Amino acid sequence: MAVIRHELKGEKVLVTGGQGPSGLPPARLLARDNEVYVMARFSDPKVETKLEAMGIHCLKHDLLAPFDDIPDDFTYVWHSAIPTRTPPTYWPNTFDHAADAAARLAYRCRNAKGFGLVSTASVYQPDGHNPVKEDRPIGHHVMTHMYGSFSKIAMEAACTFVSNQFGLPMSILRMGSPSSIDGGTIVERLTKIVKGEEIPLHPEKPNLFRPHFEKDLARMAVNAMVEARTPPVIVNFCGDDIVSAEEYCAYLGELVGKEPRIVYTTEGTYTSLVPDTTYMHEILGECEVAWKEACQELVAAKVWEKDYVRGY
Repeated sequence: MAVIRHELKGEKVLVTGGQGPSGLPPARLLARDNEVYVMARFSDPKVETKLEAMGIHCLKHDLLAPFDDIPDDFTYVWHSAIPTRTPPTYWPNTFDHAADAAARLAYRCRNAKGFGLVSTASVYQPDGHNPVKEDRPIGHHVMTHMYGSFSKIAMEAACTFVSNQFGLPMSILRMGSPSSIDGGTIVERLTKIVKGEEIPLHPEKPNLFRPHFEKDLARMAVNAMVEARTPPVIVNFCGDDIVSAEEYCAYLGELVGKEPRIVYTTEGTYTSLVPDTTYMHEILGECEVAWKEACQELVAAKVWEKDYVRGY
């Protein structure tokens, strides 16, 4: 199947989560031919300097604050940020952080041509190692961070209401495992390999994933915003290759000359969840980057030496 390609030029685009592996790749791509704004708190001024050097405008704003003072004329929006507080608030007291913030942002940008809402494949009821399609029953896959699956489910529902009520074209992307030079699961595990640290994985092995890499993620994010619809199109958002964490860690170890120290534990880990890509190929196109090629690029970039900024 041919890759679906959409190019945006001369648009005014808002990106949240523009510091990490799910937000910065599309922001960097779109900044070439569009007026791109990344909204964040920018607690670290180095981030502003980094983004401005890419031709990206920095819009300082807390996602948990009212949006009345931000522009309402963005033509496309990519919302991938997770709002945080210090100290953090944990589920179930996070619906106002994830769902409410996303729905208020969607309402503020209700005149946009397309709104890409980044959710997670963890909203599905797990099905072992079987690929899960978009009609898989909603369930609960992971609760290893402050939000867990339930807050993402609430976010999807709240934003679907805004989309339907106000005619905002929307794509809901159930993301798999993003990684790029800006961070992500594979980068975190590569860093642990280089430093000789333990890599915790779930005992139900192999731990299968569909990693999604920068070039594909950025291009398909653009496709998702252009293909946005009312009611929202719900589609898996991941890489094409199915590979286990054990296999890619072994390969990364070969590339850097160090043996991965994998430990199996249920503490802070989660079982496999493999999104099905059939509908994704129809709506967003196919991926072009093979997982080994991406691993080689991450090692060549020495991503473990980068100073990543966490939180928005």
